[in-house]
Amino acid sequence: MEKVLKTQNSKDNSTRYSLIESEVQLDGERALTYGIRIEGVISGKEEKSEILDITTSCEKAEILFRLIVRSEITPVTLKDVTEDFLNA
Repeated sequence: MEKVLKTQNSKDNSTRYSLIESEVQLDGERALTYGIRIEGVISGKEEKSEILDITTSCEKAEILFRLIVRSEITPVTLKDVTEDFLNA
């Protein structure tokens, strides 16, 4: 089950960012995980990218979400930015 916790648009409203909460089973236990979805129009073409289950830490997901929104990350670069964030 997915739930959108927060959405924010880019300054020019061409891109929408969403913080997603999902319920999953981890080691037989119910857990909440957090991910990011980006939807936008780039060069006239609709683009969408999402990475679910990035972390079980809501705080860490909020930090990543703010970074992505502030930097106006595109759907194409979401994976690379997320990997860099997790490896830092």
